Amino acid sequence: MKRREFFSLKTKHEEDFSGLSQDAHISHMKRVSAGLEPFIPSDSQPWDYERAAHLLRRTMIGPTDKEIRQALTLGIDQTIAMLCTPHPIDSKEIEPWCKSEPQIRAIPANSDIPGLKDQDFQTQTIIRRELITRWYIKTLAISPISVQEKMTMFWSGILTTEIDVVNFSEWMFNQQVLLRKHCLGNFKTLINDITIDPAMLIYLDGRLNQKTSNTNQINENYARELMELFTCGPTDWNNAPNYTEDDVREAARALSGWTIAGSTNPNATARPYYAGLKSNFIPSRWDSGTKTFMDVTGNWKASDIINILFEKRSLQISRFICERLYKAFVYDIPDRTIIDEMAAIFRKDWEIKPVLETLLRSAHFFDSENIGAMYKSPASFLIGSIRSMNISKVPDFRMDVSSVTNRDLSNRMTSMGEILFNPPNVKGWPGGRSWVSTSTVSLRHKFMLDVIDGKIMIRDNGALTQFYVFDSLAFARTFPEPNDPETLCMDLVLFMLNRKPTEKEYSAYLEALLMGAKIYEWNIDDPAFKPVDRIKSLLRMLVVQPMHQLH
Repeated sequence: MKRREFFSLKTKHEEDFSGLSQDAHISHMKRVSAGLEPFIPSDSQPWDYERAAHLLRRTMIGPTDKEIRQALTLGIDQTIAMLCTPHPIDSKEIEPWCKSEPQIRAIPANSDIPGLKDQDFQTQTIIRRELITRWYIKTLAISPISVQEKMTMFWSGILTTEIDVVNFSEWMFNQQVLLRKHCLGNFKTLINDITIDPAMLIYLDGRLNQKTSNTNQINENYARELMELFTCGPTDWNNAPNYTEDDVREAARALSGWTIAGSTNPNATARPYYAGLKSNFIPSRWDSGTKTFMDVTGNWKASDIINILFEKRSLQISRFICERLYKAFVYDIPDRTIIDEMAAIFRKDWEIKPVLETLLRSAHFFDSENIGAMYKSPASFLIGSIRSMNISKVPDFRMDVSSVTNRDLSNRMTSMGEILFNPPNVKGWPGGRSWVSTSTVSLRHKFMLDVIDGKIMIRDNGALTQFYVFDSLAFARTFPEPNDPETLCMDLVLFMLNRKPTEKEYSAYLEALLMGAKIYEWNIDDPAFKPVDRIKSLLRMLVVQPMHQLH
């Protein structure tokens, strides 16, 4: 692989699969002529395995071959309907604490108030932060065909909070419930709710934003990010500013007065040591003076600021969020013609689902140039591989145990640049090309090769134990014709990569599968033929291809 060439994706696929060639990377480049009109299958662009896989890979974590073939049979409309159907999440492994009010302070040693004291309290806080991260990873790995988890991750990357700052996992779980509830719902409602979400009130200091008769502690953090990162962006498409510093100050005044509700614990003496899962508006802490926000004057509160913002900057908000949607589901260089059409749908009523459905059904989304054109995030790569290849004995999934062993997958994601619940800053993860570098791609290759060869041995309870168990023979048998080496080879290539191989590529892949045997000698059921070695030979070749880093 030519490492330098790998990191620039060409507009046209080449026959030489040793690398991806250099190409111009122009901001807002128009790559394809297809628009938001519905995709109509044709001889040149059929509804086939490649496009069914494209739809599922972009909308969920690690679809299996069976799921891709199911989508192929159902067709585009039924598959999108299934993708946009919400599903419940299983939180039993972190209940009841994930839904309980958090203990936020250690109980004094001489107190009879129920709860943990000193070091035990700190230890519990750390363990729960680890557990909720592992729970989230496992949730992604076992989720059904649905865009819900991808959309929840999408909003987590825009409406960011960091568990290192929020500290208490109960509030992070509470926010996860909120994001899942609204992930395909109404964006304006989501903004209203996230504004007073306890985790957000901690992360961006909303709980400290107050004005009383004796103090004036107006905090501008959330007001600024509400506009700069969460809704309209700092400037419009003509680089004109979308808000002023006066708007930030006046919005902050209106947003004051919100804090985290006190504990509902009937024992009043326990309340300083526990906090609620809801927010609370305290009128005495609200700046009740007249404010002028975006040239509109009144005695504004938080909801008023959001109403004015969505009225005055509707065009900018719709474009800003739709551009983020485009970059998350289509390509990391936005096509503003398409985005403008998406934005027109979005600002009708701020419903998210119609915009996403229109995009996913479109000829633009299914254009050949957009297939296999996006870099996999660490979550898509690692968790997606585990899910799609049925890799078992994942250490982090053992939720009943807390140890260094069971943080292996979490640590691998960290080394590759994506720590769930912990984006690098309030801007979220940069994504796109930043996911893959000369250092992280080597980590990806090593992980996949070690999984295929069964080499990941971790000391567990004093003994070296194999984790990330992969049954290559069982995996091959999940494909329709495992006893036909030519068909099996093509199926594995289509599944592991993103497009049909050229004749030259296919010949090399088939040679890797056969390992010198004749086609007519193939017998997957004969151990003496060593089918496991042959299947692994092909898989080793596929997982180091540049296209395996893309989806």
